[in-house]
Amino acid sequence: MLSKSASSPRFPRLIPVLLAIAGLLPLSSPAFGHGGLHERLAQLAAELKKNPADARLHFELADVICQHGDWQASLLNLDRVDELAPGKYLTDLLRGQAWLTGGQPEKAKKALDRLLAAHPECARAWLLRARAAQQLGAGPGSLADYREALARTALWEPDLVRETADALVAQGCTKEAVQVLAAGIGKLGDVPALVLRSLELELSVKNFDAALRRVEALRRTAPRPEPWMARRASVLAQAGRIEEARAAWQALVDHLAALPNLERGSHAMSKLAEDARHALSSLASLSASAFSTAPINP
Repeated sequence: MLSKSASSPRFPRLIPVLLAIAGLLPLSSPAFGHGGLHERLAQLAAELKKNPADARLHFELADVICQHGDWQASLLNLDRVDELAPGKYLTDLLRGQAWLTGGQPEKAKKALDRLLAAHPECARAWLLRARAAQQLGAGPGSLADYREALARTALWEPDLVRETADALVAQGCTKEAVQVLAAGIGKLGDVPALVLRSLELELSVKNFDAALRRVEALRRTAPRPEPWMARRASVLAQAGRIEEARAAWQALVDHLAALPNLERGSHAMSKLAEDARHALSSLASLSASAFSTAPINP
C-alpha cells in the first residue's frame, strides 16, 4: 500500500507515475519520456503490480523517474525502499541525485555526507557531492571531492574528466587541469572533446610542444586536415618559432593550391588560403623588422 504522503498535493508530478503503476494511465502519456526510459517504466509498472512490496523495484523506479526529472516522486519511492528494506540499498546516493535535480544542493550534500560516511568507496557519491558543493558556492572545497571521484573511478569517462578539469580551471588550478586531461587522454585515447580542451589549456600555460601534439592528434582524426594545418602554423608562431611557422603556412598554401578547383574554390578553403597569405605577409614584416633593428657587428 502506498503511504499517505504519496497523495500529498506537495507532489503533483507523482500522480502520473502512481497511476501508471496502478495500471490506470497508459505509459504513452505525455507525462513520460520515450524510448528506453518509457519501456523501462512500463516494465517496472507491470512488475510492481505483481510485487508492490519489492524494495528492489522501488529502488530502480526511483532511479528511472529521477532521470526523467520527477525528483519528488523519486524521493517518495526511496522512502518506501527504506521502509521495506532498511539499509539494504544506497538510497542516500539517489537522494543526493534527486535533491540536486530539484535544485536543493544543501539537502543533497547532507544525504551524500551520510552515504560517504558509510561507503567511502562510492565514486558516484564523491562526484555528486562535488557538484553540490559547487552549487553551494564552495568551489575550492568541491575540488577534493572531484579528485576523490577520479581516484575511485575504475573506468573513466570523458564527461567526468572534462568536468573535473573545468572545475579545476574555475578555481585557478589550470596546470592540474592539464594533467587531468592528459591522464584522461592517456586512458581513453584521443577523444576530440578532451583533446580540444587540453589544447586550449596548454596554450594558456604556454606549453607549446604539448599543444602541437594535440593539434596533430586532431589533424589525424579530422575529416579535413587543412584547418589543423593552419592551427599548427598559428601555434608555432605563438611559440616564437618563426621559421617553422612560415614553413607551415607555406605548406598550407601549397596544399590548397594543389586541391581540385571545386574544393579549392569553396568558401572554407578560400578563407584558409587568405589567412595563410596574410600570416606569411605578417611573418615577413616581422622578420624584416627584426633584421632592421639588429645590431651591426664591427
